[in-house]
Amino acid sequence: MRTVAVIPARMGSTRYPGKPLCDIHGLPMIEHVYRRTCMSDSLDATYVATPNEEIREAAAEFGAPVIMTGEHTRCTSRVAEAAEGLDADVVVVMQGDEPLIRPEMVDTAVAPMLEDPDIGCVNLASRIHDPAVFADENTVKVVLDGNDRALYFSREPIPNLHDVGFEEARVYEQVCAMPFRTELLQTFVELPETPLERAESIDMLRLLEHGFDVHVVETDVETHAVDTPADHERVNEMMAGDDLFAEYAPREA
Repeated sequence: MRTVAVIPARMGSTRYPGKPLCDIHGLPMIEHVYRRTCMSDSLDATYVATPNEEIREAAAEFGAPVIMTGEHTRCTSRVAEAAEGLDADVVVVMQGDEPLIRPEMVDTAVAPMLEDPDIGCVNLASRIHDPAVFADENTVKVVLDGNDRALYFSREPIPNLHDVGFEEARVYEQVCAMPFRTELLQTFVELPETPLERAESIDMLRLLEHGFDVHVVETDVETHAVDTPADHERVNEMMAGDDLFAEYAPREA
């Protein structure tokens, strides 16, 4: 099974314009995501997909293969366009705004597809223990059924923790890696956008509303997405103590 990762990136983020090129300890954020993704043993290749010349130039400087795309409102659609010319059985949609990802997270997300050929899409998720993260609309929450399939994704704090706390409830956020079988990825772009997808601005709801399963696998690795300048500052602090960063960080002369 040939598996590739595609990192969608654009300059026009609503909450933090230009964030793929924001500096994190001397490297643009997109480079951190690329280098760490490439360390996964599950991948045969990793690409950057973008409509922006600035990102293409930056990626070329650190040696990433780039696929230029048209404009898209959904990152999954951008990846689907990029994947059309790739020889791959599985395409991993890698979030370009999580520079603290670790290669084992990619391996964890891909593993169910190696075990079950009927699984068309997997999302990686991590438990939420912080009420502030739970309340943050930039955090995409996911509710699971008893077989670890997604019931719903939302930017609202779900489920409602009326009578239980975080440790008792299964409270998860969607993180970084979303493997698709190539056939389902191309089906995604052929499906009409759906009301809940538009309301929440979450790609995976298109699949759920059209009756497709999204399997969810848990990771206990802590990451932090960069959605705002405040997130940028926090990730800068977290990166300073990150052991993986030392493996690819620029060396001083």
